This record gives sequence, C-alpha cells and structure tokens, in this order.
Amino acid sequence: MLENKRALTGYWALLAGLLSAMLPVSTVIYALQLLPKIGIVIYKEQFLMWFLTLSLVLTFLILPPFKNKTGSTDTDLTQSKVPWYDIVLALVALTAGCYVTFWYHLILPEIGLLTTDKILASAAGILLLLEATRRHLGWTMVSLALVALAYSYFGSHLGGILETRVIRFDRLLVYNYLGQDAIHGTPLFVAGTVVTAFMLFGQMLFATGAGQAISDFGFALMGRYRGGPAKVSIVASGLFGSLSGSASANVATTGMITIPMIREAGYPAHKAAAIEAVASTGGLILPPIMAATGFIMAEFLGIPYAEVAIAALLPALLYYLCLFIQVDLEAAASGITGLAEDQLPPKSAALKSVAPVAIPVGVLLLMLFYFFQSPETSALYATVAVILVSLSLPRMRQNFLAYCKVLIKTGDAVVSITIICAVAGLIIGCLGLTGLGTNLSQALVMLANGEVWLLLMLAAVASIILGMGVPVTATYIILVILLAPALVELGIPELAAHLFLFYFGTLSFLTPPVCISVFVAAALAQADVMKTAFFSMRLAIIAYILPFFFVFNQGYLLEGSVVEILNLIIAALAGIMLLSVGLAGYFVRHLSWPVRLVMLASGIASMTWGVGSWTIALASWILLIGIYGTLKKQAVAAS
Repeated sequence: MLENKRALTGYWALLAGLLSAMLPVSTVIYALQLLPKIGIVIYKEQFLMWFLTLSLVLTFLILPPFKNKTGSTDTDLTQSKVPWYDIVLALVALTAGCYVTFWYHLILPEIGLLTTDKILASAAGILLLLEATRRHLGWTMVSLALVALAYSYFGSHLGGILETRVIRFDRLLVYNYLGQDAIHGTPLFVAGTVVTAFMLFGQMLFATGAGQAISDFGFALMGRYRGGPAKVSIVASGLFGSLSGSASANVATTGMITIPMIREAGYPAHKAAAIEAVASTGGLILPPIMAATGFIMAEFLGIPYAEVAIAALLPALLYYLCLFIQVDLEAAASGITGLAEDQLPPKSAALKSVAPVAIPVGVLLLMLFYFFQSPETSALYATVAVILVSLSLPRMRQNFLAYCKVLIKTGDAVVSITIICAVAGLIIGCLGLTGLGTNLSQALVMLANGEVWLLLMLAAVASIILGMGVPVTATYIILVILLAPALVELGIPELAAHLFLFYFGTLSFLTPPVCISVFVAAALAQADVMKTAFFSMRLAIIAYILPFFFVFNQGYLLEGSVVEILNLIIAALAGIMLLSVGLAGYFVRHLSWPVRLVMLASGIASMTWGVGSWTIALASWILLIGIYGTLKKQAVAAS
C-alpha cells in the first residue's frame, strides 16, 4: 500500500482526525445495536455506505493523487492543507454517500427503477471508489475492477463460456453501487464491523504498551538460545502479522527492528530478510485473528468463526514449527549463538509486564470460543478489557487524549482496508451479474477431466498469480468467487477448499517474481531480492504442501476422532522435523545429499501416510532418533 500522506496541520488535521475517529465509533454504535435502542432502525447498507463515504472523504483529504517518484520534496505531500481539486472530490463523495445513507429506505423499494439521481450517484460513487483505490493500491486492483466492468458490459459480444447476457451500462452501475450483493456485500460488511473492531483492539493494545511487553517477553524467552534474535522475530512477527492484516506492512514495521538484530547475530543479509518475510507472512494464516480474512471466510461459509480458527490452527502451528526448526538448524550450522544475559530483559520483569496482556486476550478467546459471541462483539469486549486493565496499572495507564488518539489511528488503519473490500465487492458484483464464476469453475473441472490433483495444481498456480500485487483479503475474495465452486464440485469440503485458496493466495507474497514481502525485507536488509526470495520459499516450503495434505485428510483441520487426530499430530511432528532437517542439511553435523534426500522423502511419507497409520508414525520417529543417535556418535568419535 502506498504511504504518501499529506502533512496536514490546523483545522485540516483536526477535520481528518475527527473523520478518522468516526469510523471506529460508527462500528461500535452499529455492532452494539445502539441506534435501535433509541428507536432508530437502519438498513445494513446505510451503515456500510456511511462507512465507505467516510473512508472516501478521508482518502481525498489525506492522500495526494500521485506519489513522488524521487521520494524527496513534493509540495503536495508536505502542504498543510488540502488542494481545491481534492476538496471537490471529497464533497462529491460526501454528497453521493449521504444520498444513499439517508434515503436508502426510499431507494430500496424502487431500486429497479432507473432514475437520473440513482444513475448519477452510482456513476460518481464508482468513479470515486476507483480513484481512491488507485491512490491506496496503485493500478492493479483498479485494472481488475475495470476489466470486470468492461466484461460485464461487452461480454454479450463474446462467445463460448465467456458470453454473457446483454447488460445495460446504467443498470450495471446502479446494481453495483446500490445493490446488496456488490459494493455493499460481505467484504465491506466484514471491514466495517469485524476488521475495524479488531483493529481497535490491536491499536489499544499497542497504545498501552502491549507491543513492547510482547517483544521483551520474546527476548527474555528466546534471546539467550542460538539464533535468538531470529527466533524472537518469528514469535513477534507472527503475532503482529495476525493483527496487522498486511504481510508487507508487518515486515516494514517489525523488520526495522528485527532484521538488523538477526544480521548482527551472524545470519547473512538474505537469510535475515527471508526469516522476517516468512514469519510476517505466516501471521496472515495464524489464528485467532488471521489478519481478519478468516472472518470473511466464516461469512462466506455461513459458519461460526470459531470453526474456521480451529480448523486453521494446526496447519499454522506446523508452518511456524517448520520455520523455527530450520532457523535453529541454520544457527547451529553457522555457529550463531544467542545474546548475552546483560543484553536481555530479566525473565521475571518480562513476565510481569506481559501478564496483563493475557487478560484482554483471554477475554477475546473466551467470548469467541466459549460464549460464541460475534467476532466484532468479542473484539469490543476485549478492547474494554484492555482499557480497564490499563487504567488499573500505572505503567499502562494513558491520559484521555491518548485513548482518543487510538480511535484516530484505528480509523487511519481501516481506511485502506475499507477501500480494498469495497472494490472487491464491485468485482464480485460484476462476476455475479455475468455468471463468470460459475462458467469458469465448470471450465476448470472440464480441463482437469475430473482429476482432483490436476485441479488443485491449476488452482494453486492460479491463486499465486492472481494474488501477486493484490492485498490478501481481496485476493481471497476473488479466488473464492472464481475457483472455490470448481473445487467443491469435485468433492472437496468447502472449508478445506477455502483454506487451500487462502494459503496459496498468501504465498504470492513470498513467490517470485512479485513477492512483496520479500522486496520489503530485502530492502531493509540490503540483500539480493532473488536470493532472499528463494531462501524464503525454502523456509516456507511446508505452506506449499500443507494445503494438499488437509484437502485429502481432514484430520489436519482437527476433524475426526481424538485417536485419529493424535495419530496425525504425532506423525506430522515427525514429518516436519524430518523435512526441516533435510532442508537445512544439518543435524548434529552437516549432512550429505543422499541422507538429506532420505529425510525429505521420509518427512513427506510421514505427513502423507503416517497420519493414518500408527506403524508409519512410530517408524518415522524411530528413523529420526536413529539418525540423530548415529550422527551424535560420529561427532563424538571425530572429536
């Protein structure tokens, strides 16, 4: 996402701050149903249009139309007020948005009647949304939206599976802007409720010192062991990545601190960058928050979010275990030691500082998984818990202005996600109107000739390609519309199919040539991009094969009997260790390629067949322990 905000001052800064704060406040009012309690009933679309309108107005106030290519002085970036042309755009956005927000109850009964006011409001709203998208994300998402609109209009002139019925342009605009299944659909609803509530929770945690407490605890826990800074990076970046929702933004934020420390510990520049990129990207698939994409998944599937989080838990933990073991073995192979005791915070002090953080997190988990409250309500309860805990502890307590600034920061963080979800809804509206998603799914099934493996390979490649340069939330939404029906048609369970697409869409951040996380990390480490990318793929190799495992074995999604799941976990752990050792090429000492290949093959076998057979699972552990014992004896004899 582009970072080129204007440096507003005076009443312009005050106005922008007020509008930003109104975003999370609007979410609180809607999520807690405060308006109906005072006799005001609104449609969901009225809230969503109000939320989108605020985001559009803020975009034109804060972001200039072009980013300075030189990165130096740009009068538009440093000016303290908003130029006239963006004031006009903001006013048009406010007018079109308020028209829908306050008169939607009159528009809805006659939405099929195409009047001039509906057409003008729709045309203005869609054009402004596309411009706002360009300012936040560049041309990638805008191009996708324009292609979707063009296809909807011109598709009747095409042939074969691409042919559509005739769709008038004015009806196309009104359907997407005023209808209930396009811009105002599931993605924007999740952004305006769930994502904003969790952003508020995360921002409140960081404002009260939780981020520093987690970092200190990570150093106290892992810093003294070999490769300590890299292991701290895995823990911190994974947790922050789950909250932030953006792999590249997380790399930029935590990488500024962790990458120099990893390099100082002794890792080469490209490996330091790769560790941070893989750890940050993994946060997107890590429960309990999963960068908020999991909540959209739950909405699409029509199931409680708790089911999605539980299903995603084991694959995410295996991902981080594989990364952790490889980083540890890299440190052992290179003789990289941990930090000295005087460089680390005391364990007792770190534990004391992080303990209060467990209370709001516990409230969140309790509300989500025990009381089965909605995600946004759970996040708001957890936010209240953060405030109460911080007020009761002097070291966490903030003044009133600091708590108000949390609202502003939350609004700032939510604007770009709102725009992303709105334009993704526009694309969904076009695909739904034309039926392309269904036609494409049928074509893929025919191309795969009923072979599930072939269809999965096609879907994996398509997911990575479609995800390149696109935020993960938008990627997932597009993939679900285009590819999920084909996977489900061949018998793959819906949840497994959605997670499969989500994983490979996420991997676009690590896979060349458009590997955004890697580009950011390599720039921070001053490392070669391609060396960093290929090492990142090696570290994250489990993410490329796990989706195939959980599609064919639901035990990876924690479905099945206790005995079956226990068998799977034991076999999977052995498989991960064998696979990690084979990839790292070190286990007590450096390994020859034949031994590495045996361990790689054994790891895959354990995760494929051992998960359903106690005999193979135990054999995998015996092999692992046997190789370790043999290598240990050889090392002792050599010394």
